[in-house]
Amino acid sequence: MSTATFVVRTHWYHPEWCAVVISAAAWAGLLVVAAGEPGRLLGSAEVHPPLHAGAHAAVMAAAMMVPFVLPQVAHVAQSSFWSRRYRAALGYLVGYLVVWTLVATASIVLGGLLVSAIGWRPAIVAGFAVAVSAYLLPARRRLVRQCAMTVPLAPRGWKADRDCVLYGVATARRCVATCWVVMTAVMIGHGLIAMAAATVLGVVERRRGGTVPRVEGALVVVGLGLLSFALSYGVGGSSSPGVPVEHDHIH
Repeated sequence: MSTATFVVRTHWYHPEWCAVVISAAAWAGLLVVAAGEPGRLLGSAEVHPPLHAGAHAAVMAAAMMVPFVLPQVAHVAQSSFWSRRYRAALGYLVGYLVVWTLVATASIVLGGLLVSAIGWRPAIVAGFAVAVSAYLLPARRRLVRQCAMTVPLAPRGWKADRDCVLYGVATARRCVATCWVVMTAVMIGHGLIAMAAATVLGVVERRRGGTVPRVEGALVVVGLGLLSFALSYGVGGSSSPGVPVEHDHIH
């Protein structure tokens, strides 16, 4: 297949490529930062100041949460007129990411308070203990299935833009209900390896339509927690838990 053919087929059949680019750019930015500070691949005991938490949350939401909704982005684009398919997809992503950025900011702030109160590694343990309990809740599988719900969209005009944004908000609200606890636990560790593993877990769970058995899912989260805890011991010279660290860059 030629490059031109590949581009045409992607543009025609996979309009969600724009979301892939957004997520990939966020991951690339995080990896660039990690290249200058290799310890960030494993984790960091830092507590983000409130002003930095929002910027950090926006990047993490784009990197970790956008891969969860690639099918929904494709649905929005393909359900819209050709001339506005990418506008519709971006509107959906705006609604989705605004909600997740707000939630992630709150999670980072709360995680920082927990680290300040009991220390970094105890906070990781506590965060994942709560996450495992959340995965065992009977209603969680139903909520995961609801993440794939679709809604009718107006065909044109400001109503179409409104519907796309509100659909993104609605998806984010259901998504937050199912995985904010796990994401909070992962963000306490601040390690890119654990964050990538959590993203893969979320994508696989949604591709399986919420059919992952509760015990199986809980065991995977236990494994993710053990990974985060083990990686924390590979951080050399990390700053003391509970001490805010100022940075001129995100993460």
